[in-house]
This record gives sequence, structure tokens and C-alpha cells, in this order.
Amino acid sequence: MKRTFVRALSISTCVLAFGLCTQAQNLRLYDSFNQQFLNPNKWATTSPCFTWTVLECVREIQDGRLRLAVRGYGATNSNQGTQYGESELHFINPAPITAISAQLVVRRTSARSCAANSNPDEGGHAHSLLAGTFFNSGSGSPDDDVQAFLIFDRFSSDLQGVTMVGAFLQWHGQFLGGVGLGTVNVGQAITAQLSWDRKGHRFIASWTDAATGTTTQATIPYTMSDTTLAAAPDKLLGVRAFTPNCIGPQMLVVDLESTFDNVMIVKADE
Repeated sequence: MKRTFVRALSISTCVLAFGLCTQAQNLRLYDSFNQQFLNPNKWATTSPCFTWTVLECVREIQDGRLRLAVRGYGATNSNQGTQYGESELHFINPAPITAISAQLVVRRTSARSCAANSNPDEGGHAHSLLAGTFFNSGSGSPDDDVQAFLIFDRFSSDLQGVTMVGAFLQWHGQFLGGVGLGTVNVGQAITAQLSWDRKGHRFIASWTDAATGTTTQATIPYTMSDTTLAAAPDKLLGVRAFTPNCIGPQMLVVDLESTFDNVMIVKADE
């Protein structure tokens, strides 16, 4: 997947003790991960890993935080394409959720590229994300579902220890409305938030630095109809790795580890 957001587009910055410049303020705590095990009444009991190219995949509570990690390997018999790996946690009742907020720290990220790969400009990359399927554009078919993403991504060509922040929509298999929200350092504590503003026909994405209280925010307007419920509703926290295939004696590796805490949500009926 290529970069799907435009750097420094439609960004605003403000300072708040907590929360966002214009996003909904009626967030309520969903999970603080203060138990030994994940709560099956809050999170779907699906596998965190759905691919065959992953050796390490972590989804656990560690020191009172959700820890997600994945390590992906590229194939050595081809110079085309990438291998995909993930570790994700999905909300058990996602349909009414219109906003997700979580404290996030990207602990570690690495990426490798392959000069011989058919798409060397893309390179290896890995990202942490908040994402969801929010509504359907009218037909009721899953193909018409509209998804929104807030990602913290590092490509092999990016500086060490820095992730690029972006948000975008996906509809009919196309990425739309990409916006950039600057950079977040590995190890930097932030609060990330992704919201659907149905009345304003837009999504709002932001991150707030825990140390300074500074919020960077962007909006993604859309024009498709939003009066139909999603055919396949979903909301998730996750980490994903995209590792280039590269002919050679050793597999390329891409990995990522992040923690999430104090997940908060807004529901449409609240």
C-alpha cells in the first residue's frame, strides 16, 4: 500500500488539557486494560493474526496496557509485491460507535526495502492505527461501506524513530481524502482520536501530545450518502506490517510494537 495521505493538508493545531479542538467531548471510558486478560464482553474473540508470513504476533495486556506487536517476513522467491502481517483487536459491538480515542505509544518500528522489487518506491513499512467501517453509501452491499483510518506509519525511506501521521477513507477499494498530521516519534506518548461527524458529513482525526497538550487535527469531508448503516460494521485498534518480497538468501523483516491504553468511545445513541 502506498502512502495514502497528503502531508500538511488541512491541519490545525491547538492546545487543550485533554481532547480535541472540535471533536465530540462526550467520550466515555471503554477499557483501561486493568485486568489480567482481555474482556470478551468488550472485544471480539477473533484471531489477531490472519496470515502465514508471521512468526511473532502479540496481543496481550502488559503492565496495564494493551500491547500489540507483529513481525512480518517477505518471500525470497519473488521480487514482486509484499507480505502482510497484523495484530488487531476489534470492538465486539462496533455499529453504534462513532468515535474512538486511545492513549498510544509506538514502542518500536523497523522497515526494509528491496531495490529489485517491482515497486521499490513503496518499500517496506509498518503502522499503528485506529480504524473502522462507519456507514454504507446506499446499496447495503459491503462494497459500498465507508471505512476511515488514522495511521502512524514508518516507511523504509523515512527517518529512524519517526512515524508519519495520516488519515484517509476507503470506499469501493479506493483511498480517498488523505490528510497529513505531521510526525510522532517512537516512544512519544500521545492520545489518538478518530471521529465520524455525521451532521457535518466529515471525519475528524487528531493526535494530542501528552507532554505539551498540543493537538494536531485534520478533517476529511465526504459527499457520499451516509444514511444507511454499514453492511459489515467494524472498529479496531491494530498494528500492521508490509514486508517486500525480495529474491535472495535471507528474508526481509518488518516489525512494529505499540501499546494502547484508556480506550474511550462515543456511541450514536448517547
